[in-house]
Amino acid sequence: MMNNRLKRYESFGWDYEFLNPLTGKEIAWYVKYAQRIRGPVLELACGSGRILTAIAEAGCEVEGIDLSTGMLKMANERISRLSNEVASRIVLHHADITGFKLERLFGLVVISDNSFHELGTREQQLSCLKCVYRHLRSDGKLMVTVRRFEPSAFVGGKRVSEWSEPIRHPATQDLVRRMVETELIEDGKRKRSNYSYITTHDDGSETIEECVSEVPVMLTEDYLALFTEAGFSSNVFVDYEEKTGDSESPVICLVCDKLL
Repeated sequence: MMNNRLKRYESFGWDYEFLNPLTGKEIAWYVKYAQRIRGPVLELACGSGRILTAIAEAGCEVEGIDLSTGMLKMANERISRLSNEVASRIVLHHADITGFKLERLFGLVVISDNSFHELGTREQQLSCLKCVYRHLRSDGKLMVTVRRFEPSAFVGGKRVSEWSEPIRHPATQDLVRRMVETELIEDGKRKRSNYSYITTHDDGSETIEECVSEVPVMLTEDYLALFTEAGFSSNVFVDYEEKTGDSESPVICLVCDKLL
């Protein structure tokens, strides 16, 4: 049976292009490291291929893994618009990032856009990191980007987003709106998010669908401890720049080396 997290990406992953657009600064962050290390590069939870295609366009070989066939379809459509030379540098795999096995080692592994935080348990997180460790060259780097947890955003233990503006589904042309309600559970140790979607069809009828996901609440020190347990030393940067220290940036950029 399809879990709720996968269901959300299979049915509504296309909306990330509109609701979570990547900035040029974010893409440049990964491309810089890919060119510096000179690949090959592996992107986990590659989604629609927004980052891996940019890495390929920069001249690097890159492979991507995703569990959602819908997201991989979007990635293939994006790749089809590239030149043959650039497209030849890309390989996609339908696999689980907590248990993959590929036939090569990589100079850089990327987990971008809060994708690592989508893993719902510590066991899944460690399984993913152990897979990365086995596939990373001794001189390779792991880059993980996550969003900073802000307790002040939860009023009474809850945070509710407003309904998005209607977005036209690229395949059906139906109009879709999204709202997310997140609450802290288990004494604030986990977050449960309820994603609600209202689809308005051509005949005026509406369909309501909901997807629920639960993930652990993690602070920067939690990520550092987890990565150390998995065999990595980590540098913490912010705002897609090689700068450290306190910052109000909502984004934490971890750049990790293998502990040999």
